[in-house]
Amino acid sequence: MKIQKIQASDTLALRKKILRPDFSLEQCNYSGDSDISTCHLGCMINNDLSGIVSIYKRSSEDLHSGIGYQIRAMATCEKVRGQGVGLKLLREAENMAFNLDADYVWANARATAIGFYVKAGYKVIGKEFHVDGVGPHFIVYRTNHLN
Repeated sequence: MKIQKIQASDTLALRKKILRPDFSLEQCNYSGDSDISTCHLGCMINNDLSGIVSIYKRSSEDLHSGIGYQIRAMATCEKVRGQGVGLKLLREAENMAFNLDADYVWANARATAIGFYVKAGYKVIGKEFHVDGVGPHFIVYRTNHLN
């Protein structure tokens, strides 16, 4: 299992297959994908892209003060779920953000993934909300304990 930087275009097939199956491939491009401060990570297992995550420099004063990074488009292939791929991707994304002086990281987490984020040390904020065509979500965040 190897985590490495990838291009935004490399994430599209998994974004569509796992996160947005009813959307076109073009609709799986997200605002900010090509920003210089955005980073896309992939987990390679036997030369197969088995998981992805993207991080975007986006602060939200409603969540926390200081510099924030949003974790978005996190997905793992079904065949590798339960093997630590998601947590490894999440930790690498966090480390990248915190090394860039982030005060916190946050995400719009699917309701089905809340247990994963809570177990990883995230706090759930506010009430459930609905993302059109995707489903119920909650905002989660984690602060940089080194600051």
